[in-house]
Amino acid sequence: MMKIYYILIVGLVWCSLSFSQTETDLNEVSGKAQLAVASKLYLQGRYESAVTELDRVQKTIGESDKPDQKLLALVAYLKGMSNNRLQDYPEAIIGFSRALDLGYSPKDINYEFGQALYASEKHKEARIQFRESLRKKFKPAVSLYYIAFTTKELGEKEKALTFFKSMDKLPSEEVKPLKQAVEFQIGDIYLEQVEKHKDAFRAVEKFVIPQYEKALDVEKDSALAAQIKEKIVALQRKYDLVLFNLRNGRPTLIPAYFIRAAEEIGIDTNVTFSPNETTVKKSKQASTFSKTDFIGKYTFYHRDYFSIAPEFRFNNVYYFNRVKEIYRNDNQLYAPALRSSYEYSLFNKPAATLLDYDYNQALRDVNAQEKLDFSSRSHTFMLGERFNFFQSGETIFRVRHRTFNSYLNSQNAQTWSLVAEQFKSLGTSTLLFYLSMDRARVSDEFFNTNAMTFRTDWIMGQYKTWFSPSVGFSMTRTDPINNRTARGQETQISPNLRLYKSFGRIRGAFKYDYMRNFSRDEASFAYKKQTYGLELEYIF
Repeated sequence: MMKIYYILIVGLVWCSLSFSQTETDLNEVSGKAQLAVASKLYLQGRYESAVTELDRVQKTIGESDKPDQKLLALVAYLKGMSNNRLQDYPEAIIGFSRALDLGYSPKDINYEFGQALYASEKHKEARIQFRESLRKKFKPAVSLYYIAFTTKELGEKEKALTFFKSMDKLPSEEVKPLKQAVEFQIGDIYLEQVEKHKDAFRAVEKFVIPQYEKALDVEKDSALAAQIKEKIVALQRKYDLVLFNLRNGRPTLIPAYFIRAAEEIGIDTNVTFSPNETTVKKSKQASTFSKTDFIGKYTFYHRDYFSIAPEFRFNNVYYFNRVKEIYRNDNQLYAPALRSSYEYSLFNKPAATLLDYDYNQALRDVNAQEKLDFSSRSHTFMLGERFNFFQSGETIFRVRHRTFNSYLNSQNAQTWSLVAEQFKSLGTSTLLFYLSMDRARVSDEFFNTNAMTFRTDWIMGQYKTWFSPSVGFSMTRTDPINNRTARGQETQISPNLRLYKSFGRIRGAFKYDYMRNFSRDEASFAYKKQTYGLELEYIF
């Protein structure tokens, strides 16, 4: 298996550096009238036809009383070149060997001969040819790389390491295409050296993996990079250098960080202003807007049963319609949070006790002076349980308490909530269900409410190669317990649609939201609106 692995690695280097960059010296060959047809066929990439023509020329020369030895050498050289391209390495070796025996030694022959010998696993003979190529200064970087690699294959690790490291003395532009392979090979030699010792895991962590990471940093999206990543993960698992699974079998986050930056441009058909969570003021005007969103999170693990994740979110919304009823909605949100979990097993399946703290501070143009001022702050504590009662997906129950402080003291509030969430896997798509019951008590008791919210989202898999759709619907029933006569039982519905399309690490989204709130007090609380948006997000 390892033999196949190394053949693959060298094959990647060979395909990218050998034949594609070969500068075959055909000047003298082309100058011979007898070889004009063969050299033309070779340059056209018609190697089989070239070999056939060369066999004919060779036979004609052999029938002469005094065969032209130089011409025979040229024929042998060109046959070696053609057979190399056809990957007929035994015939290529015969051709190059005969050309050299006849005294023909162009600048590129040793490099080409070395390639054929290496492909035939004749490493000692190949090294001799690559050394001669290096002496002639033909492809010095690639020639030195193969000297180092064949030396490594011959078991001379220390000498091979010296050759690999000496490549840094060559011009950087020549070494650049080989840099990742060189650093990877150095990592392999380090690994073979340290695994002989009892405390190998320390050396692997301190020297080997950093060396592989150095190789990976050269080009993270190359074909070789995928092999390097596999090697790093395999070593981390073998020597328990990274926690991959918690004690209940739940996988850890790799990488442990999550960073997302997004920018949205959209249209809001009815901008609404709700600074104190008790009333709604409608502009009855539309506006385009921009929304910038950033979230960063890092998860730390204590052994295999506890995690804690600091998080920070920033959100900024700006409305382009600069009339008073609109621009007073400009806002910013600063939201640090701390999330933790204690992992255990329940029903012989992964489970966890969750404890979160969220702090939100909002700035808004509450005075309509085109200036952001303090609008509100809140502290939220949440205690929950996550477990797998159903085979289809995780279930989460939460108890949440939120303290809300408004710029208007009379609108300060305390909210207790019971929340249930259920995830259901449907093969390539996922259903999410959310149910919460909220009891809000405001300083001005006139605005106390009890509410229940139900939400479901269907996150679908990719449709052909076009996009990944997601649809959702939420409904909130609000009981204004001290103002039922005027407001009645209010209902808010909100369907939405998302269409996602990925472009590497960048993901674009079309977003549509509809919202309508039904209330007996239509002037103060009833409204409807639509929001359209285009968003680009980048996940680091």
